[in-house]
Parts: sequence; structure tokens; C-alpha cells
Amino acid sequence: MNTAKTSSPSGPWSRLAGVFPFAHLRAYTNWRLRHKFFFIFLIVIILPFSLLIYYSYSSTRSTITEHTYTALGGSLAQINTNVEKRLEYYNQLSNILYMDAQLRNYLSTDYEQAYYYLDAFQYINRTLPSLMTLNANILGITIYTGNHTLYSDGQYVKYTEELPRAMEEQVLDAAGNTVYFHSGNFKADDAHITIARSLSYFSLQHPYGILTMDINANEFYSLIKMENDNKSVYIIDDSGGVISTGDQNLQSNQLFDVFPIQERMTRDAGSFDMKINGQERFFTYKKLSNGWSTVITVPYDELLANANQATKNVIWFSMLAIGIAILLLYFTTKVMTKRIEVLLQQIRKVERGDFRLSIKAMGHDEIGQVSFAFNKMASTIQSLIHDVYVKEIARKESELNTLQAQINPHFLYNTLSSISSLAIKEGAMQVYQMVNYLAKYYRVSLNKGKRIILLEQEINLVKNYVAIQKIRFRDKLHMHYDLDEQLFGNTTIKLILQPFIENCINHAIGDESGININVKLRQEGNDILLQVIDDGIGMKPEQLDRALNKSDNLSGYGVKNVDDRIKLTYGEEYGVSIFSRLGIGTAVTIRIPVISDRHPANERDPQQALP
Repeated sequence: MNTAKTSSPSGPWSRLAGVFPFAHLRAYTNWRLRHKFFFIFLIVIILPFSLLIYYSYSSTRSTITEHTYTALGGSLAQINTNVEKRLEYYNQLSNILYMDAQLRNYLSTDYEQAYYYLDAFQYINRTLPSLMTLNANILGITIYTGNHTLYSDGQYVKYTEELPRAMEEQVLDAAGNTVYFHSGNFKADDAHITIARSLSYFSLQHPYGILTMDINANEFYSLIKMENDNKSVYIIDDSGGVISTGDQNLQSNQLFDVFPIQERMTRDAGSFDMKINGQERFFTYKKLSNGWSTVITVPYDELLANANQATKNVIWFSMLAIGIAILLLYFTTKVMTKRIEVLLQQIRKVERGDFRLSIKAMGHDEIGQVSFAFNKMASTIQSLIHDVYVKEIARKESELNTLQAQINPHFLYNTLSSISSLAIKEGAMQVYQMVNYLAKYYRVSLNKGKRIILLEQEINLVKNYVAIQKIRFRDKLHMHYDLDEQLFGNTTIKLILQPFIENCINHAIGDESGININVKLRQEGNDILLQVIDDGIGMKPEQLDRALNKSDNLSGYGVKNVDDRIKLTYGEEYGVSIFSRLGIGTAVTIRIPVISDRHPANERDPQQALP
């Protein structure tokens, strides 16, 4: 009875057994090897891969969001710094007039019975226009005076009564400090910012005038227009009045009428989220030293656009990768088991001494049969491999490698020579030069397979490489050499200098001005120092640390690769050191011993250099 129940299962297991021949776990050992591989790979690979996909999705979204927040904070800080610098610049210009003793005398003099007020106008008409000429964004400079004995020209000199009363009171209350105003309508063609201060130098209680300087608002717009990509930037006063903005769709001169955020801007700097008109927005702000504020806002759907796109990409690529992984698993297990079956048949025939191989079907577990046949044949196969086959193959490979080492360079040189001749025939002199430099470069770098070359050859190798690159970069690459030619007769391992020149060219050229690279060769005691100094973009400390600990950069040679080869050849006291400062440049120093033998037969055994 029990047997009948067992052989006729019911429920979900019976339905699963109808689909898969290995539904019963007790029959696992009788599954085909292909099914076993597929089942194990499916669990071991797909499950961790799915978890990795979820983690990648979460971390990518979080990372991109954090980077976006950081970028907005950096933009805000940069804008504030730029605005502060411009305001301070114009404040310094006003200091020139504020501390002008001659101007003070002219403005304070009573001209009722004097006839030299023309000297005052001549001085003012010379001083103020010169400042405006030197600063194109200054729309006007005006001095308001209460001295009615001094004639008003309506441009540079006006009477205090012509100044708005509110502005006059605010400027006088500032007691000589700078006060800032703006025209009110940031969209107007004549929109400007006014810097005003009372002229009270050595006379705080009795100012002798008020200085105003009108600055074109476009100057401040130029500081923020580059930061308007997918975000809106506003410079506002303490009441929310818009001074300058890149948001040309703003319909009001009052930012707080559009975004009621004044209650959230209680500190000197901060950030917050707010839902306005059904749209979730992110705000970040920072106050300027004069009481104004810079505000950046961006809708969340734009803020997270990159994160959402990255998330979609991760999901789609993950689904595609899972599908490809399943297909690869299926075909891989099929191929693997098929090869095992063929191998098993071959082993059995070889065991019987019959090398006429044929396919014979088997009906049991493949691994068990492979193990049974392999155990009997192991000793014979190992003896044949070690005594005959491996030695013979190794000998032939050695002969082939030696032949290739002799043939390949000649083939390369002959090919380059043919290209050079063809270039001359076609009149392509630039191609001819580049091919010639390339031939010289490979003639030194290959060096008939030798590791050791003269320092003169290493320098020539660099010059040939630079000559090729100058054809490519034209006026962007500026090379300078400071070489002690007395050291040219010393030897070095090859290709220790060129990888650093290549790195300068590939990674340090920052803009259209190009890069200066200085190559130095000098002796220090019993050592030779090779230096490569550039004025490129430099490296951050973490980038420098990665460069010193990885060997997959610098076009395949790498800092660590060059350093390891030097230490292996000459000892631990020699090698590569790097100093770099972001925005300034990088200096690489290579230290090797003085070895004046022109024939590298006396090269040290690398094993002796190891500690």
C-alpha cells in the first residue's frame, strides 16, 4: 500500500514531475549531468545576480541623487563667490573716490566768492569718465552734493535734493559704508544695480556728498547664466525682489510672489523641499554679505531625471543580462556534458590501445565513468606527457618564439619602410615623417629583445614618440629638455620614461593652451635622476594613490609596473616617486643607479635585487 502511494504522487509535485524529469529530490543522483549543472548554476548565479541588481538599482539612485545635491551646493557656492568678488571689486572702485582728498576739497569749498570752480569740474570730468572707460559695465557715476555754490552739470554732479529721500536716509545711516540698490525690474533694458555711499572721509558727522555708481545688471546675469541648465537661479534682495535671474519665464519681480519661501529662509544658508502648485521642488539658498541671497530651485522630476534614467537602464540591462545568462547556462551545460561524453569514449579506446576514435553512447552518470577510465590511464598519460609530448612541444615552441623574435621586427621595419617610400612618392611628407619616427621608436623599443639600453637611446625613444604626437597635437604640446649629455653613456632598462610622457599627453592636457612637459636628466651622487614635469591638470590625492598602487594605467605599463621593473632590476632603493597638485601639474622622478657599461652583459640578476 505504501509503495502504491509513493509511485502515484498527487498534488503540485506530480504536476512538477510532469514538466521536469527531476522533480523528486530523492532522484537527484540519477539526473543527467546537464540537468545537475543547469540547476546548480541557476541557483548559484541567478539568485546572487538578482540581489546584485537590486543593490545596484538602490545605490545608483541614491548616489546620483547625492551627487546632484552636491553639484547644486557647489554651483550655489561658486555663484556666491563670483558675485561677492564683483561687488567687492566695485566697492574698491568706490574707495578710490571715497578717499580722494582732492575731490573732498573741491566738494567742500564755498564757491560764492571763488572763481576756480572750473578746476573742480575739470578734475571731476577727468576722474569719473576715466573710471567708466576702464570699466565698461559701469553705466554712470554721480556725486550728489549739498554745496549749491558748485555748479550741477546734471550728469556727474547733482544736488542732494535730486536723490530719492529713502535712498538718501539709508546711505547716510550707513556712515560711509557701501549700500546696494537695484532698479526693480530685472527685465528692463536699463536694469542696473546701484552702489551708494556717503562721502565722509575724515568727516563722518558731516558728509560732503553722496556717491552713486550704476552697474549694468547684465554683469551679474553673466555670472549665473551658465548655471541655468535644468535649474533656476535667482539673486534677490532681503524682501524677495529679483535682482538678476536666468529664468526668463518669471512673470513677477517678486520671487516670494511666485515661490512663498520667505518663512523657510531664516538662516544664512540652507536647503528644503516644498510643494508649489502641485509640483515638488528642491530649494537651496545662501545669503551674500550685503544681505542679498542666491536661490537655486529645481523640480524633483528634473532633479531625479538622471537617477530615473539610470534606474531604467539598470533594470533593462539587468533583465537582458538575466535572459542571456539563462541561455548561456543552458547552452554551456549542454556543450560541457557533450564534451565529457566524447572524452569518455576517447579515453576508453586509448585505454585499450585503439586510437581510432569513435562515439559510443553511454547510459549512466558521466562523471563516474570519466573517473573510472581516468584512474586506469593516469599513470601512462602522465608518463607520455612529461617524457615525450611536453618536452617536444616546449622545444618547438621555443624555436618558434625565437624565429618570430627575429622575423617580426624585420617585417615591421620593412613594412614601415615601404609605407615611407610610398608616402614620399605620393608627396605625403607628414605621413613620411610620422612613419620614420615610428620606425625609429620601435627600433629602440624592440632592441632585438634586449631589456637594457643606453640612456641616450631611451631619450631618443622619447623624442621619436614626442615627434609623432606633435604631428597629432600640433601647437598644444610644448617639450623642454634639460639633459646632462655626459650621462648618455650609462645604461637603463628600456621604456621607463616614455609611459609617463604618454600619460601627460593623454590625461594632463586641460584646454586649448596645451601643455608644457619638461624632461630632465641629471646625476645625484651615485644615482641618476630622470624627471618628467608637466603643468597639466594634476591629480587629486586619491587619484595619485590609485596610480601608485595599480598597474593597468599609463597605456599598459603603469606607474607600479615601471616601479616594479626598476626595483626588480636595481634594488628596493630605486624606483618611481610622484608629486602632483590639482590644477598645478605633476612631477615624476625616476631614480636608477649609475651604470656606465655600454654593454649590458653586466646586468644584475633580478633575484639578487630582491630583499
